[in-house]
Amino acid sequence: MNRPIDIIIPVYRGLKDVQDCLNSVYEAKQQTPYELIVIDDSSPEPEVSAYLKEEAKKGLFTLLINEVNLGFVATVNRGMQLHEDRDVLLLNSDTIVANDWLDRIYAAAYADERIGTVTPFSNNATICSYPTFCQDNQLPSNTSLAHLDTLFASSNRGQAVDIPTGVGFCMYITRGCLEEVGYFDVDTFGKGYGEENDFCQRAIKAGWKNRFALDTFVQHTGNVSFGDEHNELKHGALGKLVKRHPHYERDVHLHIAEDPAKSARVAVWLASLLHSEQPIVVHVTHNRGGGTLRFVEELSKDIKQAAYSLMLMPSTQKPGYLVLTPVRVSNEGLTPQESEYSLYFEAQNQQRLLLSILKQLPLGAFHFHHMLGLPDWLMDVPKQLDLPWFIALHDFYFACDSISLTDRDDKFKGQSTEAVLLESGAALDDTPDRQQWRQRFTTLLDGATRCFAPSRDAACRLQYYFPKANIVTQYHQQARHFSSEFYPSPIQAKQENDTLNVIVVGALSRIKGADLLEKTALLCKQNNINVDFELIGYGYRDLITKGRSNLHVHGRYQESELLSLLESRKAEGKADLVWFTALWPETYSYTLSSAIEAKLPVLAPNVGAFSERLYGRPQSWIIPWTWTAEEAAELLNGISKEGSEFSQLDDLKSTIEPAKQDFAYQSNYMPLCKKPAIRPIAPQKLANWLQKTHPLLDGKPTFKQALRTHLLNTLYYLRSTPILRPIARCIPQQLQRRVKDRLSK
Repeated sequence: MNRPIDIIIPVYRGLKDVQDCLNSVYEAKQQTPYELIVIDDSSPEPEVSAYLKEEAKKGLFTLLINEVNLGFVATVNRGMQLHEDRDVLLLNSDTIVANDWLDRIYAAAYADERIGTVTPFSNNATICSYPTFCQDNQLPSNTSLAHLDTLFASSNRGQAVDIPTGVGFCMYITRGCLEEVGYFDVDTFGKGYGEENDFCQRAIKAGWKNRFALDTFVQHTGNVSFGDEHNELKHGALGKLVKRHPHYERDVHLHIAEDPAKSARVAVWLASLLHSEQPIVVHVTHNRGGGTLRFVEELSKDIKQAAYSLMLMPSTQKPGYLVLTPVRVSNEGLTPQESEYSLYFEAQNQQRLLLSILKQLPLGAFHFHHMLGLPDWLMDVPKQLDLPWFIALHDFYFACDSISLTDRDDKFKGQSTEAVLLESGAALDDTPDRQQWRQRFTTLLDGATRCFAPSRDAACRLQYYFPKANIVTQYHQQARHFSSEFYPSPIQAKQENDTLNVIVVGALSRIKGADLLEKTALLCKQNNINVDFELIGYGYRDLITKGRSNLHVHGRYQESELLSLLESRKAEGKADLVWFTALWPETYSYTLSSAIEAKLPVLAPNVGAFSERLYGRPQSWIIPWTWTAEEAAELLNGISKEGSEFSQLDDLKSTIEPAKQDFAYQSNYMPLCKKPAIRPIAPQKLANWLQKTHPLLDGKPTFKQALRTHLLNTLYYLRSTPILRPIARCIPQQLQRRVKDRLSK
């Protein structure tokens, strides 16, 4: 190649981004000749303009300056017109490149005739995004940019697929395509968004191809120039695109449904496991989500600067299989997510295969969170791999098959927290079956480097059953809720016609107090006690509600909504107190965390984690867990009449001090793990690894996913037909987006 490529970088703002971008281009070593063209689009930040002028004096790039702000479209058009015999590569000023990135993009551009544009992978590039398709992503914690780009090059060398549109953060355009198709449409797309999509659609109509280079990765911050206005610009541009190219949305969605780059993404993920720059921690857990999954995610975040986290759990999509998958939490609640990055193993027949796969990974430790639904042989895996392991004691599953220390009649017959701490634990009716149950897990707990209990109460009860285990109290959420910043205001006495509004939260079973709540609400109704109850959640059966009692049931809620629900109730004057009705020793209670964060007064039982978590907190009271509905109604009646000044409350303060915390997951966890050696990338070894692991991927959409894709395809087809197109235009864009987003989830 004789002529250089013009790398065009339009700059508007963001000094640090610009510096990082330019430095990365300087440092990346290329065989392909290029000239760097930087255009200052009348930056509003003087330090940006000054930096560019100083750098240009060094002869590092050609600097063009717009005397007035032209916007992205006109600015890149100016750059593309500078040398009309050269190919161009448009590069956003908030990108970072690595290695021989340009050589690979250039090779993709000339791998075939009539290739007009080429776009690489990025973390923030819609249909070219990694690791999560069509979403903005952070770089994976176990791979630096240079290492990640090397994995793309090693796993997908020379591979590319067609796409309906390139993505403008980093888009190569051949001069032949430019000459035939023309430049970006400034008149239609103004300062930006949609211009490259329009160009690519015009290119397709002219017989050119838009290619997606699967062997190159460029980091992209995103939205530096437009800031908060980008959503409005994007929605406006979409309307213009659809008007000009009626099949654009359908073509894009068909591409998304077919997802031809999926195998390339998966190959890189598999390669990143084998060649992780961080040790990998495997979290063994159940698949029921809830507080256990929430903690897995929290711990993974705490250690993400030093470790990459995988979950090993029973598959929710393939019964009888185990799944090894990255730690993920859905946006709709705490439910385990099995994505394209999931390896499946038959639980009963592929023990050796799982072990052989794990042996090849740079593992640092195993962390057992639960064994519910998992085969017992998993407990021996860390020992076979010569790895340390930890245990998180989320409930009492290891001590009792009922999980909650309740008997066959769903009743807890143990002691209060105070009694347990004084007597160093207390046994329930210890049947031979329960002794045999515990024996299954004794070796696991006794051999663990540490067993983390989220409360003193839980630690003491479990230490009684496993006296040789190294059990320590380590509060979830970094014990942040002991802070005075979450202290509530006093409850005011109610006027004659006002009510005390009591909130109860959760999916209430018998042992979580559903019957106690119902009886108390009935008593308040029968005795004209001005106390109203709202259950944010639901009961294990239909509870007697308004009309016959003082109870309203809100129904199911998403975990992510709880804090805002409590705060809104408080702001509306509909939440004076949160009452925890548990009749068993809860080990932590994330629900309590939400009540504390909402700065609401709390009433809780003297069993489980409540006493120590509420120690010293104003407007928080501990009552005997054995209290009847009559006793609860009497107390709440007193609070309603006298507020926080009710004399009976003076004797209901917690006396259980929390455990001191001298361990932090962020700093103290990884030193307890094994530090495996970082492995150099050997092409043949990587190829063997990919060949071995690819068959373990599921790759098939669920029935629900397939149905949504079919419905979305049908809608796009109908929307693009000449007869229905005018009708579609009458439907508000916001409503159309809602339907599309709903079906796309």
